[in-house]
Parts: sequence; structure tokens; C-alpha cells
Amino acid sequence: MTINPKLSPSLPFSPTGLQALRDIATSRAGITIVCGFPAAGKTTATQLLAELLNPVVLDKDTFAPRLEESVMSELNGNPHDRDSDLYRRVVAPHLYAALVQQAVTIAKRCPVVVDAPFLGYVETAAQRGLPLSDYIRTITQAYDAEIRTVWVDTDTVRIRDRMLRRGAERDLPKLSDWNTYRTTVLDSGLARTGPSVVDHVVTN
Repeated sequence: MTINPKLSPSLPFSPTGLQALRDIATSRAGITIVCGFPAAGKTTATQLLAELLNPVVLDKDTFAPRLEESVMSELNGNPHDRDSDLYRRVVAPHLYAALVQQAVTIAKRCPVVVDAPFLGYVETAAQRGLPLSDYIRTITQAYDAEIRTVWVDTDTVRIRDRMLRRGAERDLPKLSDWNTYRTTVLDSGLARTGPSVVDHVVTN
């Protein structure tokens, strides 16, 4: 299998990372969960897997953005809040539940790649001593589903640079108080927890 370099001119992944993505793509059926911090490189990894697998791609950022924005505007006046306890408690559980259930349904007919942080799922899976794939099977009650999980790993400097370059409104709250975001999210221990509960780690 070859990867078309025109798909992503920057190709931030190392040769080892690219080979890992090729290896992941040899399991052509089922669901591939691509998770990690915002701006870690999940979308690029998803695009590369999509070229290899020809799957249905479910992207959390485009799944129900207006719903997220309208709910958070009503709750705390910040439509782009994705990091507060309020968002994680009220919005994220239902949004992610819908996302993974949709993936399970579609995967009965064709491959699916899901692009989303899944940070809450990572934390809960670790607390319960479960691999992330098993935790997702449990909450969807799809115990026989073929699910593989991928953590896209990168450093905080690259994450900030990518957020600055892409200029997405959803990143503004993070960038406006970067030290707090880095301390409470990026340096919270998730960088170690994520790789410990997934099936594959891809570094870029």
C-alpha cells in the first residue's frame, strides 16, 4: 500500500508513524478510533487511513457543531467552550455516545474511521483498568464489534503551533489562556494515559 503525498503535503508523521498507519489499515473491517489532543494530528492521520481504507469518516468537529455551539451559548455564553467541566459533564457524554453508536451502526456494512479527542473516554477506561476499545464496546453494548484505537502523539509546542496556523474559532479559548490549558489538559497526565489504553500509538 502506498500513501499519496498530495493528500497532505506536510506529512508530519515519521517513517515509523507512516508504517504504523499502514499496519493499522491492514485490518480493513470494523471501526478505527483516532484519538488524542486537539491539534495533535488526528485529522491528518484520519486522512491517511481514509486513503488506505476507503471508509466512512466520522469527525467529531463536523458531527454536530451547531448543536454544541448553541448549547454552550445557552449554558455559559461561550459557544466554543470544549474544555470546561460544564461541557464535559453536560454536552460531551451525549455527543460522544451518539458518535460511537453511529460508528457501530455503519461498521456493520463498511469500515469506519472516527476522528475525535476521546479524552474523557481515555480517562474513564484507565480508571476502570480497561483498554479503550473494550470500554467503547461496553458502553455501546457492541461486544463483538471489531474496534481498534489509535493515539496520535505529539508535543505541546507543535500543538500550539498547529492551533495558531489553522485559526479555528474552537481553539481561541485555549490559545487565549495557553498556560492554563497546557497545565490542566496537556500536562494533566493524559499524555501518558492515552498511550497506555489504546491499541496503537502513532507519533508525529
